Amino acid sequence: MQAGKVIDGYVNGATVWLDINGNHLKDADEPSTLSKAAGAYQLELSESQRDCLPYATLYVDVPVGAVDEDSGVVKEAYQMAIAPRFQPIKIDQVLNISPLTTAIWDQVRTRITANDPKLSSCDQLRQNQSLREAMIYELKTVMGDLVRRHNLSEARIHDDFIKSKDTQSYTVAQDIVKGLKAGYAYKQKLHAQYPDASYIRAEVYRGRGSNSYSDVAGVWYRNSSVWRPTGYQNESVVLSEDLSKTLRVLNLRSQAEQAWGSAKLKITRTGYNFETNVSSFRCVIDEAIEQVKDGVTYVLVVDYTDPKREDDPLACLQESRALPSEIGQRHYYAYYRVGQVSFTNNLRFDPQHPEHIALKDWFKLQAKSSQLDFNSVISRIAGSGIRFDEEVKITPFSSWYKRSTDDTGLRVTVEKWDTGSWTRTSTLTDGTSRTECSADRGKTWGSCGG
Repeated sequence: MQAGKVIDGYVNGATVWLDINGNHLKDADEPSTLSKAAGAYQLELSESQRDCLPYATLYVDVPVGAVDEDSGVVKEAYQMAIAPRFQPIKIDQVLNISPLTTAIWDQVRTRITANDPKLSSCDQLRQNQSLREAMIYELKTVMGDLVRRHNLSEARIHDDFIKSKDTQSYTVAQDIVKGLKAGYAYKQKLHAQYPDASYIRAEVYRGRGSNSYSDVAGVWYRNSSVWRPTGYQNESVVLSEDLSKTLRVLNLRSQAEQAWGSAKLKITRTGYNFETNVSSFRCVIDEAIEQVKDGVTYVLVVDYTDPKREDDPLACLQESRALPSEIGQRHYYAYYRVGQVSFTNNLRFDPQHPEHIALKDWFKLQAKSSQLDFNSVISRIAGSGIRFDEEVKITPFSSWYKRSTDDTGLRVTVEKWDTGSWTRTSTLTDGTSRTECSADRGKTWGSCGG
Protein backbone atom coordinates (compact mmCIF):
# COMPACT_ATOMS: atom_id res chain seq x y z
CA MET A 1 0.00 0.00 0.00
CA GLN A 2 1.17 3.54 -0.77
CA ALA A 3 -0.27 6.43 1.22
CA GLY A 4 -0.21 10.20 0.94
CA LYS A 5 -2.42 13.22 0.46
CA VAL A 6 -3.90 15.11 -2.49
CA ILE A 7 -3.30 18.75 -1.69
CA ASP A 8 -4.57 21.93 -3.33
CA GLY A 9 -6.60 22.57 -0.44
CA TYR A 10 -7.19 18.98 0.63
CA VAL A 11 -9.05 17.33 -2.28
CA ASN A 12 -11.70 14.67 -1.60
CA GLY A 13 -12.93 12.53 -4.51
CA ALA A 14 -9.92 12.67 -6.83
CA THR A 15 -8.57 9.58 -8.61
CA VAL A 16 -4.97 8.67 -7.75
CA TRP A 17 -3.34 6.21 -10.17
CA LEU A 18 0.08 4.82 -11.09
CA ASP A 19 1.13 5.22 -14.74
CA ILE A 20 3.06 1.96 -15.11
CA ASN A 21 3.27 1.94 -18.91
CA GLY A 22 4.23 5.62 -19.21
CA ASN A 23 1.50 6.61 -21.69
CA HIS A 24 0.01 9.35 -19.42
CA LEU A 25 -3.39 7.65 -19.60
CA LYS A 26 -5.20 5.69 -16.87
CA ASP A 27 -5.48 2.14 -18.15
CA ALA A 28 -7.74 -0.53 -16.72
CA ASP A 29 -4.88 -2.67 -15.39
CA GLU A 30 -3.17 0.20 -13.55
CA PRO A 31 -3.85 0.57 -9.79
CA SER A 32 -6.06 3.47 -8.71
CA THR A 33 -7.97 4.77 -5.71
CA LEU A 34 -10.08 7.73 -4.62
CA SER A 35 -8.86 10.35 -2.18
CA LYS A 36 -10.96 10.82 0.93
CA ALA A 37 -11.32 13.38 3.74
CA ALA A 38 -8.29 15.62 4.25
CA GLY A 39 -7.08 14.49 0.83
CA ALA A 40 -5.86 11.16 2.19
CA TYR A 41 -5.39 8.27 -0.22
CA GLN A 42 -4.23 4.67 0.13
CA LEU A 43 -3.19 2.96 -3.08
CA GLU A 44 -3.10 -0.84 -2.92
CA LEU A 45 -0.15 -2.22 -4.89
CA SER A 46 0.85 -5.74 -5.83
CA GLU A 47 4.50 -6.73 -5.39
CA SER A 48 5.28 -6.06 -9.06
CA GLN A 49 3.45 -2.72 -8.97
CA ARG A 50 5.40 -1.64 -5.86
CA ASP A 51 8.60 -2.55 -7.72
CA CYS A 52 7.50 -0.09 -10.40
CA LEU A 53 6.64 2.71 -7.98
CA PRO A 54 10.12 4.35 -8.05
CA TYR A 55 10.07 4.36 -11.88
CA ALA A 56 6.50 5.47 -12.58
CA THR A 57 4.52 8.69 -12.21
CA LEU A 58 1.68 8.98 -9.70
CA TYR A 59 -1.12 11.00 -11.28
CA VAL A 60 -4.23 12.58 -9.75
CA ASP A 61 -7.28 13.27 -11.90
CA VAL A 62 -9.39 15.92 -10.16
CA PRO A 63 -12.86 15.78 -11.77
CA VAL A 64 -15.70 18.24 -11.75
CA GLY A 65 -17.63 17.48 -8.58
CA ALA A 66 -14.65 16.59 -6.40
CA VAL A 67 -14.42 18.67 -3.23
CA ASP A 68 -11.60 21.02 -2.40
CA GLU A 69 -11.96 21.40 1.37
CA ASP A 70 -10.84 25.05 1.10
CA SER A 71 -12.65 26.32 -1.98
CA GLY A 72 -15.58 23.93 -2.33
CA VAL A 73 -16.85 21.84 -5.23
CA VAL A 74 -14.42 21.66 -8.17
CA LYS A 75 -15.99 23.25 -11.25
CA GLU A 76 -13.12 22.75 -13.71
CA ALA A 77 -11.25 19.45 -14.03
CA TYR A 78 -7.47 19.36 -13.79
CA GLN A 79 -4.64 16.92 -13.23
CA MET A 80 -1.76 16.79 -10.75
CA ALA A 81 1.23 14.46 -10.46
CA ILE A 82 4.41 13.56 -8.64
CA ALA A 83 7.49 12.52 -10.60
CA PRO A 84 9.23 9.13 -10.32
CA ARG A 85 11.69 9.15 -7.42
CA PHE A 86 14.31 6.75 -8.88
CA GLN A 87 15.18 5.54 -5.40
CA PRO A 88 13.67 2.96 -3.00
CA ILE A 89 10.35 4.06 -1.46
CA LYS A 90 9.55 2.72 2.00
CA ILE A 91 6.09 1.29 2.62
CA ASP A 92 5.42 3.96 5.26
CA GLN A 93 6.83 6.80 3.16
CA VAL A 94 4.25 9.51 2.45
CA LEU A 95 3.94 10.79 -1.13
CA ASN A 96 1.96 14.04 -1.18
CA ILE A 97 0.70 15.17 -4.58
CA SER A 98 0.15 18.89 -5.00
CA PRO A 99 0.42 21.74 -7.51
CA LEU A 100 4.04 22.08 -6.44
CA THR A 101 5.00 18.47 -7.25
CA THR A 102 2.98 18.80 -10.45
CA ALA A 103 4.93 21.86 -11.56
CA ILE A 104 8.15 19.86 -11.26
CA TRP A 105 6.88 16.89 -13.28
CA ASP A 106 5.36 19.11 -15.97
CA GLN A 107 8.71 20.80 -16.55
CA VAL A 108 10.62 17.49 -16.63
CA ARG A 109 8.17 16.08 -19.18
CA THR A 110 8.59 19.25 -21.25
CA ARG A 111 12.37 18.95 -21.37
CA ILE A 112 12.66 15.18 -21.76
CA THR A 113 9.99 14.94 -24.47
CA ALA A 114 11.00 17.99 -26.52
CA ASN A 115 12.64 15.68 -29.09
CA ASP A 116 10.86 12.43 -28.25
CA PRO A 117 7.32 12.80 -26.89
CA LYS A 118 7.21 9.19 -25.65
CA LEU A 119 8.48 8.58 -22.14
CA SER A 120 9.40 5.01 -21.34
CA SER A 121 7.47 2.51 -19.26
CA CYS A 122 8.50 1.32 -15.82
CA ASP A 123 10.30 -1.71 -17.28
CA GLN A 124 12.10 0.37 -19.90
CA LEU A 125 13.23 2.92 -17.32
CA ARG A 126 14.60 0.18 -15.08
CA GLN A 127 16.60 -1.21 -18.01
CA ASN A 128 17.67 2.08 -19.62
CA GLN A 129 20.34 3.67 -17.45
CA SER A 130 21.01 6.62 -19.78
CA LEU A 131 17.32 7.62 -19.81
CA ARG A 132 17.16 7.31 -16.03
CA GLU A 133 20.22 9.50 -15.65
CA ALA A 134 18.76 12.08 -18.05
CA MET A 135 15.51 12.20 -16.09
CA ILE A 136 17.31 12.42 -12.74
CA TYR A 137 19.38 15.28 -14.12
CA GLU A 138 16.27 17.07 -15.36
CA LEU A 139 14.46 16.53 -12.06
CA LYS A 140 17.41 18.10 -10.27
CA THR A 141 17.46 20.98 -12.73
CA VAL A 142 13.72 21.62 -12.55
CA MET A 143 13.68 21.41 -8.78
CA GLY A 144 16.36 24.09 -8.71
CA ASP A 145 14.37 26.26 -11.11
CA LEU A 146 11.19 25.91 -9.04
CA VAL A 147 13.02 26.67 -5.81
CA ARG A 148 14.54 29.80 -7.33
CA ARG A 149 11.27 31.02 -8.84
CA HIS A 150 9.15 30.55 -5.71
CA ASN A 151 11.80 30.66 -2.95
CA LEU A 152 10.69 27.33 -1.50
CA SER A 153 13.05 24.56 -0.39
CA GLU A 154 12.66 21.04 -1.76
CA ALA A 155 11.46 19.78 1.64
CA ARG A 156 8.71 22.41 1.73
CA ILE A 157 7.64 21.52 -1.81
CA HIS A 158 7.00 17.89 -0.79
CA ASP A 159 5.53 18.68 2.63
CA ASP A 160 1.88 18.83 3.65
CA PHE A 161 1.92 22.62 3.74
CA ILE A 162 -1.65 22.82 5.04
CA LYS A 163 -0.90 20.68 8.09
CA SER A 164 2.35 22.58 8.72
CA LYS A 165 0.52 25.90 8.30
CA ASP A 166 3.11 27.01 5.72
CA THR A 167 1.25 30.03 4.40
CA GLN A 168 3.88 30.92 1.79
CA SER A 169 3.76 27.45 0.21
CA TYR A 170 -0.03 27.48 0.44
CA THR A 171 -0.29 30.85 -1.32
CA VAL A 172 2.13 29.80 -4.05
CA ALA A 173 0.21 26.55 -4.49
CA GLN A 174 -3.03 28.44 -5.11
CA ASP A 175 -1.36 30.45 -7.87
CA ILE A 176 0.18 27.33 -9.36
CA VAL A 177 -3.07 25.37 -9.48
CA LYS A 178 -4.86 28.36 -11.01
CA GLY A 179 -2.17 28.44 -13.66
CA LEU A 180 -2.29 24.67 -14.13
CA LYS A 181 -5.98 24.74 -14.93
CA ALA A 182 -5.58 27.57 -17.44
CA GLY A 183 -2.50 25.95 -18.95
CA TYR A 184 -4.26 22.60 -19.33
CA ALA A 185 -7.25 24.20 -21.07
CA TYR A 186 -4.99 26.14 -23.44
CA LYS A 187 -2.96 23.02 -24.18
CA GLN A 188 -6.13 21.19 -25.22
CA LYS A 189 -7.00 24.10 -27.50
CA LEU A 190 -3.57 23.89 -29.13
CA HIS A 191 -3.94 20.13 -29.64
CA ALA A 192 -7.14 20.76 -31.58
CA GLN A 193 -5.50 23.55 -33.57
CA TYR A 194 -2.34 21.56 -34.42
CA PRO A 195 -3.31 17.87 -34.77
CA ASP A 196 0.09 17.08 -36.34
CA ALA A 197 2.01 18.36 -33.31
CA SER A 198 4.49 15.90 -31.78
CA TYR A 199 4.48 17.76 -28.46
CA ILE A 200 2.71 20.75 -26.93
CA ARG A 201 3.38 22.58 -23.69
CA ALA A 202 1.57 25.49 -22.06
CA GLU A 203 2.59 27.18 -18.81
CA VAL A 204 0.57 29.84 -17.01
CA TYR A 205 2.15 31.50 -13.99
CA ARG A 206 2.13 34.63 -11.87
CA GLY A 207 5.32 36.68 -11.94
CA ARG A 208 7.31 36.77 -8.72
CA GLY A 209 9.40 39.85 -9.39
CA SER A 210 12.79 39.13 -10.97
CA ASN A 211 12.08 42.31 -12.97
CA SER A 212 12.59 40.64 -16.34
CA TYR A 213 9.99 41.39 -19.01
CA SER A 214 8.32 38.04 -18.30
CA ASP A 215 8.46 38.06 -14.51
CA VAL A 216 6.99 41.27 -13.14
CA ALA A 217 5.56 40.68 -9.67
CA GLY A 218 1.83 40.00 -9.68
CA VAL A 219 1.45 39.81 -13.47
CA TRP A 220 0.01 36.66 -15.04
CA TYR A 221 1.86 35.19 -18.04
CA ARG A 222 1.30 32.35 -20.46
CA ASN A 223 4.19 30.70 -22.30
CA SER A 224 3.37 28.03 -24.84
CA SER A 225 5.29 25.96 -27.38
CA VAL A 226 4.18 23.70 -30.22
CA TRP A 227 6.57 21.22 -31.88
CA ARG A 228 5.50 20.19 -35.38
CA PRO A 229 7.24 18.27 -38.19
CA THR A 230 8.23 21.59 -39.75
CA GLY A 231 9.69 23.15 -36.59
CA TYR A 232 8.35 24.84 -33.47
CA GLN A 233 6.46 27.95 -32.43
CA ASN A 234 6.64 29.77 -29.08
CA GLU A 235 4.38 32.44 -27.64
CA SER A 236 4.65 34.61 -24.51
CA VAL A 237 1.68 36.78 -23.49
CA VAL A 238 0.33 38.79 -20.56
CA LEU A 239 -3.06 37.62 -19.26
CA SER A 240 -5.84 39.30 -17.33
CA GLU A 241 -6.15 38.54 -13.60
CA ASP A 242 -8.92 36.01 -14.26
CA LEU A 243 -6.80 34.46 -17.07
CA SER A 244 -9.65 34.77 -19.57
CA LYS A 245 -8.11 37.41 -21.84
CA THR A 246 -4.79 38.09 -23.53
CA LEU A 247 -3.89 41.65 -22.60
CA ARG A 248 -0.86 41.83 -24.86
CA VAL A 249 1.60 39.67 -26.75
CA LEU A 250 5.20 39.97 -25.64
CA ASN A 251 6.96 37.56 -27.93
CA LEU A 252 6.01 35.28 -30.82
CA ARG A 253 8.65 33.04 -32.38
CA SER A 254 8.85 30.23 -34.90
CA GLN A 255 11.78 28.10 -35.97
CA ALA A 256 12.14 25.84 -39.00
CA GLU A 257 14.95 23.29 -39.15
CA GLN A 258 16.43 21.41 -42.08
CA ALA A 259 19.55 19.47 -43.03
CA TRP A 260 22.41 21.58 -44.34
CA GLY A 261 25.02 19.17 -45.61
CA SER A 262 26.28 17.36 -42.51
CA ALA A 263 25.08 20.24 -40.32
CA LYS A 264 21.67 21.73 -39.44
CA LEU A 265 20.19 25.01 -40.62
CA LYS A 266 17.71 26.70 -38.28
CA ILE A 267 15.78 29.78 -39.40
CA THR A 268 14.10 31.64 -36.54
CA ARG A 269 11.55 34.42 -36.99
CA THR A 270 10.43 36.53 -34.05
CA GLY A 271 7.96 39.32 -33.44
CA TYR A 272 8.35 41.02 -30.07
CA ASN A 273 7.22 44.07 -28.15
CA PHE A 274 8.24 44.56 -24.53
CA GLU A 275 7.34 48.27 -24.56
CA THR A 276 4.08 49.23 -22.89
CA ASN A 277 3.83 52.56 -24.74
CA VAL A 278 4.30 51.17 -28.28
CA SER A 279 1.77 48.98 -30.06
CA SER A 280 3.76 47.69 -33.04
CA PHE A 281 6.16 44.74 -33.06
CA ARG A 282 9.79 44.49 -34.07
CA CYS A 283 10.51 41.67 -36.50
CA VAL A 284 13.75 39.71 -36.13
CA ILE A 285 15.07 36.95 -38.38
CA ASP A 286 18.18 34.87 -37.86
CA GLU A 287 19.85 31.88 -39.49
CA ALA A 288 21.92 29.40 -37.51
CA ILE A 289 24.22 26.64 -38.71
CA GLU A 290 24.84 23.99 -36.03
CA GLN A 291 27.12 20.97 -35.99
CA VAL A 292 28.68 18.69 -33.38
CA LYS A 293 32.37 17.91 -33.71
CA ASP A 294 34.64 16.18 -31.19
CA GLY A 295 32.04 16.53 -28.44
CA VAL A 296 31.50 20.27 -28.94
CA THR A 297 28.37 21.80 -30.49
CA TYR A 298 29.41 24.70 -32.72
CA VAL A 299 26.89 27.31 -33.89
CA LEU A 300 27.15 30.31 -36.20
CA VAL A 301 24.21 32.71 -36.00
CA VAL A 302 23.55 35.46 -38.54
CA ASP A 303 21.10 38.17 -37.44
CA TYR A 304 19.18 40.25 -39.94
CA THR A 305 17.95 43.74 -39.18
CA ASP A 306 14.37 44.20 -40.32
CA PRO A 307 13.42 47.89 -40.31
CA LYS A 308 9.74 47.16 -40.85
CA ARG A 309 7.55 46.92 -37.75
CA GLU A 310 4.18 45.16 -37.78
CA ASP A 311 0.93 45.72 -35.93
CA ASP A 312 0.37 41.96 -35.90
CA PRO A 313 3.28 39.78 -34.69
CA LEU A 314 2.06 36.93 -36.90
CA ALA A 315 3.17 39.00 -39.89
CA CYS A 316 6.75 38.67 -38.62
CA LEU A 317 6.52 34.87 -38.82
CA GLN A 318 5.37 34.44 -42.40
CA GLU A 319 7.71 32.31 -44.52
CA SER A 320 7.00 34.64 -47.43
CA ARG A 321 8.82 37.35 -45.50
CA ALA A 322 12.23 37.26 -47.21
CA LEU A 323 15.44 37.67 -45.23
CA PRO A 324 16.36 41.37 -45.19
CA SER A 325 19.55 42.32 -47.02
CA GLU A 326 20.97 44.21 -44.05
CA ILE A 327 22.94 41.93 -41.76
CA GLY A 328 23.15 42.74 -38.07
CA GLN A 329 25.42 40.83 -35.73
CA ARG A 330 27.11 37.52 -36.40
CA HIS A 331 27.84 35.44 -33.33
CA TYR A 332 29.48 32.21 -32.30
CA TYR A 333 28.23 29.68 -29.77
CA ALA A 334 30.05 26.65 -28.40
CA TYR A 335 28.56 24.12 -25.99
CA TYR A 336 30.49 21.27 -24.40
CA ARG A 337 30.55 19.10 -21.33
CA VAL A 338 33.31 17.72 -19.11
CA GLY A 339 32.02 15.10 -16.69
CA GLN A 340 29.17 16.71 -14.77
CA VAL A 341 30.13 20.25 -15.79
CA SER A 342 28.51 21.87 -18.84
CA PHE A 343 29.86 24.98 -20.52
CA THR A 344 28.43 27.68 -22.77
CA ASN A 345 30.39 30.26 -24.74
CA ASN A 346 28.96 33.15 -26.81
CA LEU A 347 30.95 35.71 -28.80
CA ARG A 348 29.27 38.48 -30.83
CA PHE A 349 30.53 40.73 -33.61
CA ASP A 350 29.11 43.92 -35.13
CA PRO A 351 29.26 44.60 -38.90
CA GLN A 352 32.37 46.80 -38.62
CA HIS A 353 34.42 44.14 -36.82
CA PRO A 354 37.05 42.19 -38.86
CA GLU A 355 35.66 38.79 -37.75
CA HIS A 356 32.21 39.81 -38.98
CA ILE A 357 33.73 40.90 -42.32
CA ALA A 358 35.71 37.65 -42.61
CA LEU A 359 32.36 35.83 -42.72
CA LYS A 360 30.97 38.04 -45.49
CA ASP A 361 29.89 35.04 -47.61
CA TRP A 362 27.86 33.58 -44.74
CA PHE A 363 24.40 35.03 -45.34
CA LYS A 364 21.15 33.78 -46.89
CA LEU A 365 22.44 30.29 -46.22
CA GLN A 366 19.54 28.07 -47.21
CA ALA A 367 20.87 27.21 -50.67
CA LYS A 368 24.58 27.42 -49.91
CA SER A 369 25.42 24.08 -48.27
CA SER A 370 27.39 23.01 -51.36
CA GLN A 371 29.20 26.35 -51.65
CA LEU A 372 30.33 26.92 -48.07
CA ASP A 373 32.37 24.70 -45.75
CA PHE A 374 31.20 24.92 -42.13
CA ASN A 375 34.43 23.25 -40.99
CA SER A 376 36.19 26.54 -41.72
CA VAL A 377 33.81 28.31 -39.31
CA ILE A 378 34.24 25.57 -36.73
CA SER A 379 37.98 26.20 -36.85
CA ARG A 380 37.40 29.91 -36.25
CA ILE A 381 35.06 29.25 -33.32
CA ALA A 382 37.39 26.63 -31.84
CA GLY A 383 40.27 29.10 -32.02
CA SER A 384 38.32 31.97 -30.47
CA GLY A 385 38.91 30.92 -26.88
CA ILE A 386 35.78 28.88 -26.22
CA ARG A 387 37.02 27.14 -23.09
CA PHE A 388 35.73 28.67 -19.89
CA ASP A 389 39.17 29.54 -18.50
CA GLU A 390 40.60 30.74 -21.83
CA GLU A 391 40.95 34.38 -22.75
CA VAL A 392 38.90 35.50 -25.74
CA LYS A 393 41.34 35.43 -28.66
CA ILE A 394 39.40 37.39 -31.29
CA THR A 395 39.19 41.15 -30.95
CA PRO A 396 37.47 43.48 -31.35
CA PHE A 397 34.06 42.08 -30.48
CA SER A 398 30.66 43.40 -29.52
CA SER A 399 30.36 41.23 -26.39
CA TRP A 400 31.13 37.83 -24.95
CA TYR A 401 29.57 35.64 -22.28
CA LYS A 402 30.69 32.38 -20.66
CA ARG A 403 28.92 30.07 -18.23
CA SER A 404 29.89 26.92 -16.37
CA THR A 405 27.32 24.74 -14.62
CA ASP A 406 28.82 22.22 -12.23
CA ASP A 407 26.48 19.41 -11.18
CA THR A 408 29.15 17.27 -9.54
CA GLY A 409 27.52 17.97 -6.17
CA LEU A 410 25.08 20.75 -5.39
CA ARG A 411 24.81 22.84 -8.53
CA VAL A 412 27.18 25.79 -8.83
CA THR A 413 26.85 28.13 -11.81
CA VAL A 414 29.51 30.71 -12.63
CA GLU A 415 28.83 33.37 -15.26
CA LYS A 416 31.19 35.99 -16.62
CA TRP A 417 30.90 38.79 -19.15
CA ASP A 418 33.24 40.99 -21.14
CA THR A 419 32.22 43.87 -18.86
CA GLY A 420 34.23 42.22 -16.07
CA SER A 421 31.14 41.10 -14.15
CA TRP A 422 31.28 37.66 -12.57
CA THR A 423 28.44 35.97 -10.67
CA ARG A 424 28.34 32.65 -8.83
CA THR A 425 25.05 31.00 -7.90
CA SER A 426 25.42 28.16 -5.41
CA THR A 427 22.64 25.75 -4.53
CA LEU A 428 22.33 25.27 -0.77
CA THR A 429 21.48 22.03 1.00
CA ASP A 430 17.78 22.95 1.33
CA GLY A 431 17.53 23.64 -2.41
CA THR A 432 17.52 27.41 -2.17
CA SER A 433 20.42 29.34 -3.67
CA ARG A 434 22.86 32.11 -2.92
CA THR A 435 24.20 34.50 -5.57
CA GLU A 436 27.54 36.21 -5.10
CA CYS A 437 29.56 38.59 -7.24
CA SER A 438 33.26 39.02 -7.91
CA ALA A 439 35.16 42.06 -9.14
CA ASP A 440 38.55 40.30 -9.34
CA ARG A 441 37.89 37.52 -11.89
CA GLY A 442 36.62 35.00 -9.39
CA LYS A 443 39.36 35.23 -6.79
CA THR A 444 37.09 36.55 -4.05
CA TRP A 445 33.30 36.53 -3.80
CA GLY A 446 30.90 38.70 -1.89
CA SER A 447 27.52 40.39 -1.92
CA CYS A 448 26.24 41.66 -5.26
CA GLY A 449 24.93 44.83 -3.66
CA GLY A 450 21.81 46.67 -4.75
